[in-house]
Amino acid sequence: MEEYKPYKTVKTAAEAEYTEKKSRFIATVSPVKDDDDAREFVAKIKKKYPDARHNVYAYLTLDGMTRYSDDGEPKGTAGLPVLAVLQKQELCGAAVVVTRYFGGVLLGAAGLLRAYTKAAADGVAAAGVVTVKPYVRLDVTVPFSEAERVRYELSRRDLPEYQTEYLDAVTFRLNVPEEQTDALITRLTELTAAKAKIKTLGIHMAY
Repeated sequence: MEEYKPYKTVKTAAEAEYTEKKSRFIATVSPVKDDDDAREFVAKIKKKYPDARHNVYAYLTLDGMTRYSDDGEPKGTAGLPVLAVLQKQELCGAAVVVTRYFGGVLLGAAGLLRAYTKAAADGVAAAGVVTVKPYVRLDVTVPFSEAERVRYELSRRDLPEYQTEYLDAVTFRLNVPEEQTDALITRLTELTAAKAKIKTLGIHMAY
């Protein structure tokens, strides 16, 4: 993944359970960063459910790694459908393990494909999907006489919550979507007649 490029991923770790003809399908979902992170997650789930018949998984990492496993299910009926759920929603940095406890009734290839697809989709829905994008950290320091004017301007914009520090002047610590940064700096400079001292403190990814 290109640095600072927006992407979609799962918001949090989550679990969802689905039963089909007495077979239990437990989908466990987690955000992951890289291949090592994803492998560790898969190993953790296998350890959690050591007596399960299958622990099928699929993941897409932030750096573009794609892996999946049928874990003993017929080829193409399990790992690929789980991966397809992630790909359909254009996710990355996400991993899904679908654990199956066999209920004694064979589902057939089509039944397995449907069951693993539904379990994975339920798991992703439980985790939630967010768009992560670059935010610029700004410190905007103004005289007390300009603080209310700046505060009102910030309240008009769809910005994440900011911190305010009161010392000899007022400093607003902001997280600004990258695409809004230049316009905000220009506006605050004009609004305060260039009294605002604005520092750019770097970029970070958030949703």
